[in-house]
Amino acid sequence: MRNFTNSAVRRAFDSFPESHRDLSMRIRELIFDVAESLDLRGGLEETLKWGEPSYLPSKPRIGSAVRIGKFDEHRVALYFNCQTTLVESFRSIFGERLSFSKNRAVLFEISQPLPEGEIRVCARMALHYHLDRK
Repeated sequence: MRNFTNSAVRRAFDSFPESHRDLSMRIRELIFDVAESLDLRGGLEETLKWGEPSYLPSKPRIGSAVRIGKFDEHRVALYFNCQTTLVESFRSIFGERLSFSKNRAVLFEISQPLPEGEIRVCARMALHYHLDRK
């Protein structure tokens, strides 16, 4: 597990129900793994947006933010900016393999194995969103 440099983010993860925490922490690790493989031209920023852990390139116009949060009692959400085409793209790539909430989020059942490959693709597309659209 990567160390936290932002204590507010650490507290946000600690506030998740135990049933959601491990899955959320694993998603965090996957986001950092993906970020390390990309040229983000300044690194990845871990912060809070709307009280939830959020990840985005430090420099503007590189990518779009990705947020991790509790969706409901049985699911964790990976949230994306609804002003982007990201979730629409994920639907076209993954179809029935993933669950979605409108144009906002990809949902993961806490009782199911995490689809790590799909999460990596989603994170990569979000973190490079603006670069890939040029």
